[in-house]
Amino acid sequence: MNEAKLRAVIIGCRMGLNHAKAIASLPEFELVGLCDLNADTARDAAAQSGGTAAIYTDFAHMLQEVQPDVAIIATPTGSHARLTIMAAEAGVKAVYCEKPMAVNMGDARKMMEVCEAANTLLIIGHQRRMSAPFITMRRLMQEGAIGKPRLLRATCAGDFLSDGTHSVDILLSLTGDEKVKWVLAAMFRQDVEPGLPDQYDYAIFTGRRYGHAVESGMMVTLEFESGLRAEFLTGDARLPGSDYQDIEAIGDQGRLWRAGDSANPQLQIQDAQAGGFRAAELDAPDSFNDGLPGVFRQLAISMHTGTPHPLAASIAIHVMEVVMAAYESARLGRRIELPLQQDRFPLDLMLEGAVTAP
Repeated sequence: MNEAKLRAVIIGCRMGLNHAKAIASLPEFELVGLCDLNADTARDAAAQSGGTAAIYTDFAHMLQEVQPDVAIIATPTGSHARLTIMAAEAGVKAVYCEKPMAVNMGDARKMMEVCEAANTLLIIGHQRRMSAPFITMRRLMQEGAIGKPRLLRATCAGDFLSDGTHSVDILLSLTGDEKVKWVLAAMFRQDVEPGLPDQYDYAIFTGRRYGHAVESGMMVTLEFESGLRAEFLTGDARLPGSDYQDIEAIGDQGRLWRAGDSANPQLQIQDAQAGGFRAAELDAPDSFNDGLPGVFRQLAISMHTGTPHPLAASIAIHVMEVVMAAYESARLGRRIELPLQQDRFPLDLMLEGAVTAP
C-alpha cells in the first residue's frame, strides 16, 4: 500500500495502551497523539509504544492541534457518544470506538447520524468476530457441519452491556448477522449503597461499571428471523466454572463449542464422525492476541478503498439494540419485539422506578 500514513490519536490510555501498541506496530499508521485525564498514563502509553506521540489531557485540544485522520476511543462507556461525536464534528475521517457502542440507543443512533453526516467511518470494537475460532465456527455452520442450527448459547462474566455485547455480537456473526425478531430477559441486581464508585473487578459489585449502572446477572432468550434461537447467561447467572465467552452452536446433527478464552483446543466439534467432541482445525492460527492489529489493518484498507469493515457501526447498532431490548424486557416483564422504541437505558429507568414504558 503506497498511500500516506494515516495519522492516529487515542483517548483513554489505560485500555488504550493495547491500541497504541497495535497502531505503532503497523506501517499504515503514525501514532501522533495520546490523551488521558492523567498525563502520566498517556506518557506511559507513549513510552511503551515508541515514545513519539504528543501528550494531551484535553481531547478537543488534541483534535484541533493534531487534526488526525483516525481517532481511537478507549474510554469508559459513558463517554463514547460524546467523544465520537466530537471527533466526527472535528473532521476526523474514521473513529474506532471501544465496545459497547454507547449506554443507550438514543446515544448510539446519534453517533451514527453525526458520523454519516460528517462522512466519518465509525467502527465498534467487537474484534472477537474477526478471530480464527469464530471465523471457523461460522464457516463450519454454513457448510452444514452440524446440520441445521437449532440453538446458540453464550455465557460470560460481567454485565450484559459491558461483556454481553461481545456475546451478542459473536452469535450474530455466526448467523451472518441475521436480524433478531424478539428478545425475552430476566435479571437480578444485588442491593448496594447509593453513591459507590465504578468498579471494574467482577468480584466486587458496587452497582456501577464504566460510567453506567449494572446488574448482577441476566438470562436472555432471543429469536432470529429464521426461527433460530439463542440463549445468554451473564454475570452471576452464568454457568459455574465457565470461562469468559463460552460459546456453543447446537445443530440437529452435531455441535460446535468454543469453551472460552483459555480453552485448549480453541474450538471443538461433535458430529457424526465421533460420539464425543474432538478438536476442530482452525482456518488460521488463533489470532486473538493479534486482534487489534487485524482490526486496524482492515480499517486502513476500508479508508483507502471504501471496502466495508467487519466491525462497522451499521452492524454494531443491531447488537446494541438487542442488548437494550434485553434490559427493556427485564424492566417490563414481557417479550420485546424489534425494532426497539426505547431510547433510554432501561436499567436507569428501573432504578428510577419507571415500571411502564414512558
